[in-house]
Amino acid sequence: MPIVAGAAWLIAAARPTVAGRDTRVLDIGLCVCLLIAAAQLVPLSPRARLALSPSLARIDRALYLDAAPNDAERPRPLSVDPIATAEAVVAAGAIVVIFWSARTIFERGSVRTTLRAIAMCGLVLSAIAIVQHATAPGLIYWMWQPVAAGTKPYGPFVSRNDLAAWMVMAIPLTIGYIVARFESRRESSRGSSLAGAMDATTVWLGAAVCAMAAALLASLSRSGLTAGAAGLMSVVLLSRGRLAGHGRAALIAALAVVVMVAAAYTNIGAMMLRLNDALANGVGGRRDIWSLTRTMIDDFRLVGVGVGAYARAMSVYQPPHLFAYNHAHDEYLQVLAEGGVVLSAAAIVVVIAGAIRAARVLARDRSPMFWIRAGAVSALVAIAVQSIWETGLRMPANAILFAICAAVALHASHRE
Repeated sequence: MPIVAGAAWLIAAARPTVAGRDTRVLDIGLCVCLLIAAAQLVPLSPRARLALSPSLARIDRALYLDAAPNDAERPRPLSVDPIATAEAVVAAGAIVVIFWSARTIFERGSVRTTLRAIAMCGLVLSAIAIVQHATAPGLIYWMWQPVAAGTKPYGPFVSRNDLAAWMVMAIPLTIGYIVARFESRRESSRGSSLAGAMDATTVWLGAAVCAMAAALLASLSRSGLTAGAAGLMSVVLLSRGRLAGHGRAALIAALAVVVMVAAAYTNIGAMMLRLNDALANGVGGRRDIWSLTRTMIDDFRLVGVGVGAYARAMSVYQPPHLFAYNHAHDEYLQVLAEGGVVLSAAAIVVVIAGAIRAARVLARDRSPMFWIRAGAVSALVAIAVQSIWETGLRMPANAILFAICAAVALHASHRE
């Protein structure tokens, strides 16, 4: 509810521009995705439902007591969990509104102010997560016991992978802002020295990057470590053609220093055990989850089980187990399972349109803002890599940061 209220306030305050000349395909694609998800809530006749998803008959019998033959004519939605789908549609709509509003706000300014706020959140969150996990690994904020037994929270996140998802986006975003500050000062002072470009803000931004990297390493999230490496590599690759040889070397050296400082706060032995386990067992338990998810996708190939309905549907497919498979551990498989080919096709159009738009604005931008955009693009690359093994964007905080990163990367202003 706070997210929905915040999105309503933003759309009233920002009055975002939607489906403009340069973002028409992207914005219309987002609307189509929301409409497809909402259409899964429309009651349909049994004949229409079974024509679109023949496996619904078996799912209905397994899940609902009122799915008796004498009630066969009762209209039902395509989603196997309408309440979860309704919640997911509202949440997704709020995130899209936040993206549109942030993009419009950034076209008028406030990019740097927003990034400073994100860096400060990352600095505070990292300190809390590291200390809390070391002193009270079973509690959230030293106070609350998670519902799931045996979990080890990190700050406000119950899962280490969800914390990592936030960090792999915030780190490249902040790095891009730091480089933009250096470039702005170099241009304004006509080639000032590196030391001359340092100020109090740059120092605490650097501290924030080191703290967030330390929290990422301390989480021991293997998907997060892989995604973080991908994000840093993206920053370096995007710097080609924008930094001279010495400049790129300095950037790479600075990133190496960040990693070394972060490693000082990490249990290297535990990390090596995690990495060795990954090498020995591969994807481990995810293999069973992905196999069952593919079976679900085969049964609901066209329209899916319903956005947000994965957990309810999987309860029919999952054999007896110590815990429930409540998400697919793969964002792409989950979209295909919940939305089928129809929603996945619309999502692919959105991703392609966004990638083309990001490439164009990066190529045109010759100001220091390029580095902020490059950081945002690298953040999106990082979360895309982590999404191969996780579904971190289900977390509202991660989804909001994703929307902000997308808005930073795609907004049209060149004034900052």
